[in-house]
Amino acid sequence: MKFLYYVIFLLIISPVVIAQESNIDEVMAHSKREVDKGNYDTALSLIEPLSLKFPENEEIKIYIGRIYSWKKEYNTSIKTLAPMADRINPSPDALLAIINTYFWSEQFEKCIDYCDKYLVIEPNSLDVIRIKVTSLEKLNRDKEALAIIEKVSITDNSTQAFRGVRTLIDRKAKNAISASYLNISTSDPGQSPLHYGYVEYSHKFTKSALVGRANVGHVNNDTQMLFEADFYQTFSKRNYLYVNGGVSTGETVFPVMKAGAEYYFVPHKKIDYSLGARFMHFETEDVTLITGQLAYHSGVYTVAYRPYYDTGNELFSHVLSLQKANDEKERILRLELQYGNVPYLYLYNSQTQPLSSYRVGIQYQHRFGDSFFVRPVFLYEYEEYLPDEFRNRFNIQVIVTKRF
Repeated sequence: MKFLYYVIFLLIISPVVIAQESNIDEVMAHSKREVDKGNYDTALSLIEPLSLKFPENEEIKIYIGRIYSWKKEYNTSIKTLAPMADRINPSPDALLAIINTYFWSEQFEKCIDYCDKYLVIEPNSLDVIRIKVTSLEKLNRDKEALAIIEKVSITDNSTQAFRGVRTLIDRKAKNAISASYLNISTSDPGQSPLHYGYVEYSHKFTKSALVGRANVGHVNNDTQMLFEADFYQTFSKRNYLYVNGGVSTGETVFPVMKAGAEYYFVPHKKIDYSLGARFMHFETEDVTLITGQLAYHSGVYTVAYRPYYDTGNELFSHVLSLQKANDEKERILRLELQYGNVPYLYLYNSQTQPLSSYRVGIQYQHRFGDSFFVRPVFLYEYEEYLPDEFRNRFNIQVIVTKRF
């Protein structure tokens, strides 16, 4: 008889349980579809009553916590997830959810604490180890981050997962030295090549950087030098100021004196812009250039336009560039189209007049190891050196940099 009662009970209760489970699955599926559309409030309106109806179901609570984190209501997300993550036997899924919440809200100390809790349960979770390492880097605890990277790389050969973090740490190096050689040759008609080079040292401070540079130029059997300095000052909202100044040992190869400044405004979404001026004093005249830049960023690509206006000669010059960057590998590929009297690096001809020059240039930066860079630059110019007389001009440069 007891067996018969038991069978009858199962027959009655089983459809109810199945119906409840089916209802939960349907509502969860509907809620997830709304999340995929970005309709977080609609998703919550579906799933929160379900959580009240089935308070023992932690899967529902964890998903509610995730939705609040995606809504960027981080405090509500933490309040929802903490009871399941802070108990003696924490829920692994709740730990993963609260780790992401603390990371996205940039509460990196707390994020590290919960990463440690999760790694007790799953010590080989690369995703959580990567979040912990990234949080350590954000807190400038770089030695701890590198120690973890080295340990994981040895045991799992997982260097790929941490290249981005290692690059961020390497970029914090405060010092760098660079050396460059530039050769300028012409044809149809040709002249003796021009030779330029420089050596520079840069040092980063907390919110500023200082660069000292010694330039040398050999033109028409005359060798002169230009000594200059660059200063960068960053501000709290990612805007910064660039200032340049220099003096030369002669009067023909380089300007006798040069100065410049450019202010880079706070980026607006994918657009950044700047405004500045350059002043150069030559033996026979002064040159003032008004310049600036407008750049649009889309993923790894940047399109930028920079004009130059020579106030004394009333000449406009233009530079249009397309750049592809790989931030993780610190590689750059840049194509430039130029028209007019555009300064090539620190060079500018004082003998300006309304002549046309058309240029196309390409440059590439490659990093070897963690801190050595090589950047070759090639610029071809179809130069009007006399009215209605054109010739070919080739600018070939190599820049090597060591960061430490």
